[in-house]
Amino acid sequence: MEIKSMHIDSANLNNLTQLWQRYGAQSLYEDDQLHLRKNISWPNRVWADMARPVSERSLQQTAKNAPDAALFALWPAMTEDGPAAPQVTVDALVRQSRDWQPAVQHTAMALQLDKQLPVNTQTVARYPIHIKYLSDDTDIAAWVATGSKAFGYTIDANAIVPLLACEDIQILLAYNEDSQPVATGLLFKTGDVVGIHQIGVPADHQGKGYATQMMRFLIQSAEKWQADYVVLQATEAGRPAYQKLGFVDQFLITYLQRYKS
Repeated sequence: MEIKSMHIDSANLNNLTQLWQRYGAQSLYEDDQLHLRKNISWPNRVWADMARPVSERSLQQTAKNAPDAALFALWPAMTEDGPAAPQVTVDALVRQSRDWQPAVQHTAMALQLDKQLPVNTQTVARYPIHIKYLSDDTDIAAWVATGSKAFGYTIDANAIVPLLACEDIQILLAYNEDSQPVATGLLFKTGDVVGIHQIGVPADHQGKGYATQMMRFLIQSAEKWQADYVVLQATEAGRPAYQKLGFVDQFLITYLQRYKS
């Protein structure tokens, strides 16, 4: 299955960066040619206008103004024909700037809901879960603790609690049969696109199919939300599982961290 629309490429980035702004963000640097933004705290992202290619100057301005813990997001500039070939490679940018080094890469992926792979709703999971939509801050502490444990970093609850009041965001927490929280998820709707974010299962609960159950539930939730597409950003480890569900690759997102000598 191939998704050719440039709309969905830019829509994926728009969904991601709009969510970063919902977490809490502010302007880092701005002039006639460049606008950089940063998160106030977690998830510590720095990013530029997605319509323009990132240059050595972007990296230099970020190095001057960004916190040491910041991860600077790089992606192809978006054109009418889709993601543009970068004018310079990430490796070349890093060599030129001398301030940054690659930290991690994610693959932007998309699923067109009317062309998704069929899901066998009759399958009985060996380890079933109960998935709850969070509507108040009662379960936020459990969601934050479960997600932090799954991802290996501390999620700032102050960035999550305000999202409960957003009609275009759904926060989900899965419990196993022993009423233990075992998986997290977050949906964010922008236009006809729903982004899937913060899918996490702690190591001591992995290998039981919880992530797959959560993903299928989230896809079905996006359908009920009348989305045309579902988008996400996958790690290399998670990418094969998403491909099995029908997601297709779009482009790479590279995160740089400040060089540590």
